[in-house]
Amino acid sequence: MSVSFDELLAAAVEGPSGRFLFYRALVELELFVIGSVADDETLSLRYIEEDGELVLPVFTSREKFDEIFKSEYPYVRIQAELLLEMAGTDIPWLVNPFTGLSKKIIREELETLKDGRILNYFFEQLSDEEKERILTELMEELPEEAMDVLRTCLKQFPTVKKAYLVNLFDPTAADEAFPLLAVEVEAVEEGLVGELFNAINHHAEPQVEVMILDESFPLATSIVGHTRPFYFRESVDELRTMFD
Repeated sequence: MSVSFDELLAAAVEGPSGRFLFYRALVELELFVIGSVADDETLSLRYIEEDGELVLPVFTSREKFDEIFKSEYPYVRIQAELLLEMAGTDIPWLVNPFTGLSKKIIREELETLKDGRILNYFFEQLSDEEKERILTELMEELPEEAMDVLRTCLKQFPTVKKAYLVNLFDPTAADEAFPLLAVEVEAVEEGLVGELFNAINHHAEPQVEVMILDESFPLATSIVGHTRPFYFRESVDELRTMFD
């Protein structure tokens, strides 16, 4: 069941455990602000004063905007990330003002929302169980047919001994988790990663990133320790021939 933005805001107000999902939802939103755009580049915004401070009213839906301003003012529909870029972070935002449940996003929040630090901070505050639940929701499992295509592609590369498929997630970005193919090889050959990437993504959807496992990298140790390989170079029939 999907959770509304108001429910995420209420959870964020209630305690730190709800703040990662709130900020993640906010940065992904399409917002409505009073203003206009000239030449597709110049953003002209209207601000309001609250408690003697200038703030930018932003609304999370057209319905909420109309509830307050009716059709008295022109509005701009804009992605939150783009608004951060174009309007800057000097003037605080007031999210859904006068609608009952609102929140001021102060300068420090805007700055760390823009560069992703606030997402990383609140993600790290979550318990391991909460992190695992969020990652599971964000993962995009490849169907078995797609896994068979990957195995077929890997057979074209005799140097690949094993292959693991994992989902990586960057909490500082608003992107979904993305699939990563990690391969254990007999010998690292120049251009191998590029060749694997091209061969696999000729067939794969969504795009699959590729890396060669190196024991000196903590990520490689984590992948091998927590994931079962989905591909082995030797098939069962090939293993049997070793004993014929």
